[in-house]
Amino acid sequence: MDSSRLCLDTTALIDFLKGREPGASAVDRAVRDYACHVTAVTVYELLFGVARARKAIGEEDLLGLMMVLPFDDGAARLAAQLHDDLVRRNQDIGVKDVLIAAICLTHDIPLLTLNERHFSRVRDLVVISPSALIATHP
Repeated sequence: MDSSRLCLDTTALIDFLKGREPGASAVDRAVRDYACHVTAVTVYELLFGVARARKAIGEEDLLGLMMVLPFDDGAARLAAQLHDDLVRRNQDIGVKDVLIAAICLTHDIPLLTLNERHFSRVRDLVVISPSALIATHP
């Protein structure tokens, strides 16, 4: 895993855009200290949420700072395996989050999320909470 890259989940981005902690400080730190990425699924979630709220909150400027990781054939195949594994273990996390996890795993990149307990159900996915990021990068 390349420790200089970090994928930011929707939960952290929303906290940042709304100025809520701990996500706001974590995203600020991530943008300064890492090559930041978002998944195509996260772009969808963020823009759909903004459209539903009918209020722009700076999302386009923020997304412009990050590389978008696509949902491609490799991620699709891995997502199917991951989702099957989670369902068999009675630990389903939902389709969109499975897609995000598969994209991160396909690109070998850790995920910064406020939903650490949720994503930690995905085997081999490196999950970082905002508080952990802040603690390790004061």
